[in-house]
Amino acid sequence: MKTFLACASFLFSSVTLFAGSVRLYNDSPYKLRAVVRAADGGYVGEMILLPQAFNTWTDDYNQWSPGPARSQTPYTIHWYCLDGGEYGICTPIATGATVVASGCEGTRMCKPQPQQEQNAGDEEESLGDQNALPNPSNPS
Repeated sequence: MKTFLACASFLFSSVTLFAGSVRLYNDSPYKLRAVVRAADGGYVGEMILLPQAFNTWTDDYNQWSPGPARSQTPYTIHWYCLDGGEYGICTPIATGATVVASGCEGTRMCKPQPQQEQNAGDEEESLGDQNALPNPSNPS
């Protein structure tokens, strides 16, 4: 039983050594999409982060498979605005690193999103004008 536990422990620890992870921090006021690319430029994964949010991206390969045949690191992190515009790029990123969106090269700006609440208020105001009783001193 001890031998089985020792072998299982070794197997688990050696498998987790092949998993890479990067801690992502969106310190911007925008929702951003972080795209992780391998050293050869190949797509590895992505996630959307809310403003001021942390998350960890992991290259979770099936724990019983050998993983990729090519080197994944160093990573490149591409930050995109949700409208598709580029926010910034960080490279080279080692496994286990923390990447802060505002610390990357690029515009670090997104187009302002239209304010739906303001538009809804404008619609109510314009409907209110349409439903108002006519002003007898100003016939239209």
